[in-house]
Amino acid sequence: MSTTSVGTISNERRLGFAEYIERGRRARRHSLWMDSLLAAAWLVTVAGIALFLASGAMAWTAPVDAVNALGRFTGLVGTALILIQMTLASRAPWVERAVGHDRAMKIHGSLGEPVFYLLVTHAALLTVGQGAIAGRGPLDQTSWYLAHNRDVALSILALALLLIVGLTSIAAVRRKWPYETWHAIHLFTYVAVAIAIPHQFATGSTFAMNSLATYFWAGLYVVAVGSMVIWRMWLPLYRSVHHRLRVMHLDRHDDGTVSVTIGGRDLDFWYARGGQFFIWRFLTKDLWATAHPYSLSRAPDGHSLRITVKPLGDDSAALRNLRPGVRVIAEGPLGRFHHDARVGRGLVLIGAGVGITPIRAMLEDDKAQLGHCTVILRASSHLDAPLLEEFRVLAAEQGAALYEVVGPRGHGWSTADGPQSLAQIVPQLSTCDVFVCGPEKWTAQVKADARQHGVPENAIHAEEFAW
Repeated sequence: MSTTSVGTISNERRLGFAEYIERGRRARRHSLWMDSLLAAAWLVTVAGIALFLASGAMAWTAPVDAVNALGRFTGLVGTALILIQMTLASRAPWVERAVGHDRAMKIHGSLGEPVFYLLVTHAALLTVGQGAIAGRGPLDQTSWYLAHNRDVALSILALALLLIVGLTSIAAVRRKWPYETWHAIHLFTYVAVAIAIPHQFATGSTFAMNSLATYFWAGLYVVAVGSMVIWRMWLPLYRSVHHRLRVMHLDRHDDGTVSVTIGGRDLDFWYARGGQFFIWRFLTKDLWATAHPYSLSRAPDGHSLRITVKPLGDDSAALRNLRPGVRVIAEGPLGRFHHDARVGRGLVLIGAGVGITPIRAMLEDDKAQLGHCTVILRASSHLDAPLLEEFRVLAAEQGAALYEVVGPRGHGWSTADGPQSLAQIVPQLSTCDVFVCGPEKWTAQVKADARQHGVPENAIHAEEFAW
């Protein structure tokens, strides 16, 4: 193990009054966006329940009416949550401003299990309830739906697709499958939503009795589906054509990583910042069908964007064979992993493995000189640390203190005989923003260390390489 310190803090610029004021304004705007998004989600759910009650849902004359009412209720709540999921995954700018891509996708994932249980309960209760009214058992009622009600039959197919997506999203299953396979199956979610829409409007009593409910739910679908179409389909295609994104050149490094430089026109209009990432799609015969998130490994200069990728899967390994001129589609920039998210006086940038790439882009930004800056790189060996020489040059230029923590794993984020806490490296840690990027478990250890030594939650910023 070795821990090497490189660089000084001679270029450190003191934070001025204007910068303090601006950071306060950014924090307040971010808080407002978060509160607004949360309020909107609650409002949508509560309004849906209110319209359900206004449709006479509580007017029961027999026990079977309660079964059917509960079935409708679980279906409406499940639908509201799945539309919220779609909006969170749409990469819409208001979602990015409020929570950032990583957190949005975590919330999106956490809603998956409740949505599935709600929709299964919805289907089961209505099958039992409607079957009881018609004098049929659950199996006979299901057979009747499939034979005589096309809209409900499509919704049964939609539920089966969601079951497939749900089973493949279990963590133990996902870890065994390549990302490309899992992502392709996950797209069935949107097919399921599309084919389930007709039964909601055609057979739902909430809509038959209340035109306001019809407009309300139609509006929700327009927002959720429209956000997906605009920000995940139309805008990336438009930008690819307008900016003429193409691979400019490749740099293959000794540690196995490859840096891909993408060029185009008017790239400064993207307002990308060091530390952010894009969803990249390279239009070759083998890669056009899949897209992957890769962070910028160099601060944007308005003329080109660079990513550095480690061959962890089939697609990432195939990037080594790209040729200049290949067309590229990019979605982004995404994430709140950049200097504008800072709230503290100092700055700690810590990365492991290929997770050091956004750290390198942030270090190159002039804002890294605002307050004392400490960079910590974690690697098993110097040969396994991507872009290490670039870090050493940048640390000297930016006046940052660079620590190379190299060696086998210890019990925490460091090595067995290396520094056991961030505070050993950064005595003033509690006054700093901590930006951490790396494997999921390692990132969690760094975040726990930062919290233990007094770093506020809003000053801990993480970009995790997990799907």
